[in-house]
Amino acid sequence: MKALVDLPTRRVEAWKYSDLAQAMDESVQVVLKRDRADPAVASASGGVIGALAAQVGEVETISVAPGANAVRIDRPRYANLEPRLLNVDLAEGATLTRIVIQSGRGDGIYLDAACVRLGAGARLRQFVLAEGGRLARLETHVAVEGEGAEVELNGVYAVDDGRHADLTSYVTHQAKGGRTRQLIKGVARRGGRGVFQGKIVVERGAQRTDARQHHQGMLLEDGAEIFAKPELMIHADDVACAHGNTAGGLDAGALFYMRSRGVPEGEARALLTEAFLLEAVPEWLPEDERGEIEALIQTWLRA
Repeated sequence: MKALVDLPTRRVEAWKYSDLAQAMDESVQVVLKRDRADPAVASASGGVIGALAAQVGEVETISVAPGANAVRIDRPRYANLEPRLLNVDLAEGATLTRIVIQSGRGDGIYLDAACVRLGAGARLRQFVLAEGGRLARLETHVAVEGEGAEVELNGVYAVDDGRHADLTSYVTHQAKGGRTRQLIKGVARRGGRGVFQGKIVVERGAQRTDARQHHQGMLLEDGAEIFAKPELMIHADDVACAHGNTAGGLDAGALFYMRSRGVPEGEARALLTEAFLLEAVPEWLPEDERGEIEALIQTWLRA
């Protein structure tokens, strides 16, 4: 059986910067795979990508035992329409370190979502690197269900002509004493588009939540685009929460200083941009993956 997938457009607030319907060929048809997970369940946990993954993509569920530590590396694949949804349950005191590296064809569509539920004292550490594609949307849905759980969401995007990278996250604090730290940094060249959408919700019962969210974007050339929408929704009265967003170009003073010391302009720009992005790369990354990420950033800057 074949049917047209109901793809989101800019009319959908959460997709206002990432028009999936436009990115897809209007004539594309997909086979609805009845052996996948229930689309309603996937939609509730992983949004639009979850619903699509349940129909035409891949849904995976994993659990991390109490007190255990797990490391996972995901590499979203090139596809016309092959969304992926990862469901994760972190038991009491469990830790998951997740690394997402999206690097590939510029004409590809990449749809990847993760839905993570944290028990008491659990910890999620995630880092995302996105180079974009015709459309690349990397979503993270986090439910802090246990007291004292911690979330760290860092990410870097670097896009050039014809590439679109969208890092979207939803964190909901439902229990007391939770902690969230999020830092996203991105750069765009002419013709590239970077998107950050982050939303942190603190429910009424989540007193003593400490949540901080920051995005910093740098437009390297005229014609580059960066869109950011950080949000806080707080229903508790005993919290420490903050969010911020900045966008601009290279520091003219720092660039002048490096050129006055004999550094060629192209090299000076690359060094300043690399230093800007590496501030969002956490120290806890495994050595091999950190080396790969730094190499990808340097390759992008030399292009």
